[in-house]
Amino acid sequence: MPFSDFAVRHSPENNDPAPISVLAPYSNIILTISIVTLFIVKHAILEPHLPHVYAHMWGPSSDATKRALLTLHLAALIRAVMVALGLYPFIFIMFGSSKLSDPAHIFGGRLTMGDCIVIAMCNLPSFYIFEIIHRSRLSIVTWMHHLGSILTAQSTLTLVIHGHRNARYQFLIITLWGFFDVVMELAPIFALLQLRLARGHHDYLCFVFKITAVWLFVLNNVQSVMFIYISWMIWDEWTLAFKIGTPMLYAAFTFSQWQQAYLYVKLMRRELSEKLRKIALKEVEGHPLSPEEEKEKEQGK
Repeated sequence: MPFSDFAVRHSPENNDPAPISVLAPYSNIILTISIVTLFIVKHAILEPHLPHVYAHMWGPSSDATKRALLTLHLAALIRAVMVALGLYPFIFIMFGSSKLSDPAHIFGGRLTMGDCIVIAMCNLPSFYIFEIIHRSRLSIVTWMHHLGSILTAQSTLTLVIHGHRNARYQFLIITLWGFFDVVMELAPIFALLQLRLARGHHDYLCFVFKITAVWLFVLNNVQSVMFIYISWMIWDEWTLAFKIGTPMLYAAFTFSQWQQAYLYVKLMRRELSEKLRKIALKEVEGHPLSPEEEKEKEQGK
């Protein structure tokens, strides 16, 4: 399996003088273009059209709900772009025999694997910057996750630009985190959209929240196994600062994902409790229960 030769294939000795990406010095420009694009999409496409798409709920909704709904659509859009841009390079760099300097065979073969990942590594922080500014309310864990992601991505690109001896390995580790962060967030984005669009449909929301929690749990474990295995392969190549800092940083990100998974477990329980409360209220008021409600009542005892 090519994954077993990951450390050798991506070692500086087997890649120098090939650069990680010729686009790395222009990462700030890419980040700026990405933020401007989000701004244009928000003002030119989403703000004029979302009120018509969600006409049944847009009017009575609070400003915070409208902002959250708009942000969720932007989140889905930018993650779809990142998956389209980064899925092929990620698979072939991690599990294939490709190097960062190899052509990506997309967009006419003009971009290398490393170029695609650099663009994706700028796109995700651009969305987090946009969300921090645009959203009216964010939890402290979300704040820490977003700020940590922004600083981690930009500091990694700085290492790449200045040619640090551990830059290549650190770049690949952050690529691993970023890929799983993008994929893991797809289910929560869908779940939060359904929470706003399907209020009162308790069975459906319970199912969505359960699947989301399982999704986060499974992918977080897969990511942890891959991170530990890659870290073990490149451990001797890391300087002391990276041996200490990288595992600590990964533990913080993993904690935020575990907390998010637990949040969806709580949301699932809340929907179930609300359903049982409505059944009890219906029974008190003397209305007959349906066979499904009778079954739910017995299960809730």
